[in-house]
Amino acid sequence: MILHIPHSSTELPKDFLVSNETDLAQEFQRMTNWYIEEIFDLPDALKIVFSLSRLYCDVERFRDDKDEIMAQKGMGVCYEKNSFGELLREVSDDEKEFIKSNFYDKHHSDFTKIVAHALNSNQKALIVDCHSFSNDVLPHEMSQSRPDFCIGTDVFHTPNNITEFIKKYLSDAGFSVAVNEPFEGTIVPLKYYRTNKNVSSVMIEINRKLYLKEHFQKNEQFENVKKIVSELLNLIKENHE
Repeated sequence: MILHIPHSSTELPKDFLVSNETDLAQEFQRMTNWYIEEIFDLPDALKIVFSLSRLYCDVERFRDDKDEIMAQKGMGVCYEKNSFGELLREVSDDEKEFIKSNFYDKHHSDFTKIVAHALNSNQKALIVDCHSFSNDVLPHEMSQSRPDFCIGTDVFHTPNNITEFIKKYLSDAGFSVAVNEPFEGTIVPLKYYRTNKNVSSVMIEINRKLYLKEHFQKNEQFENVKKIVSELLNLIKENHE
């Protein structure tokens, strides 16, 4: 199992400056996948965590803005709009290429190597794309749906039995679960995308209302949510790898 965690960091370069319209602390609160590295944890799993904030570089976007639907909203690899749809910062073409060449490409190269290692060792790889989302619908989001958990799938890379297993486990635990709502899809390195059936992937997104209280501190249900997710990961590993 490979745990991919792209949006948990709040680290930014020292020269990162935002517009007067943007409250950076508020952007962190709304856009960061808080504590996801802690919640999605399995001792035997490989883990790849992007070390910088998505506000600087979002490694889950397509590299070329022409291929990325969110680039139309100013949220391609390099965000130019904030979570309110206002100016975050101006990013020149040269800076975009610098960010992609030095951070985006390295992350995806490392990710590809980890998947290749799993394939060489086990002849198959299972990626869990680990996320959380705001219970408040943000302006750039296309769906109003707000379940407790969202399962993101790919028609080629997500076996139906994994989707149904996760859905049943979480539903039996008392949570509302939606598939590809409000977010759809799951990440696979481009080297293997839609070409290698031995690479499986599923996205699990947690509604942050389940484990956070006001001011983005852990609430009294945090440890329970963490326990449920850890048990789920272990069961997926045991039954589907």
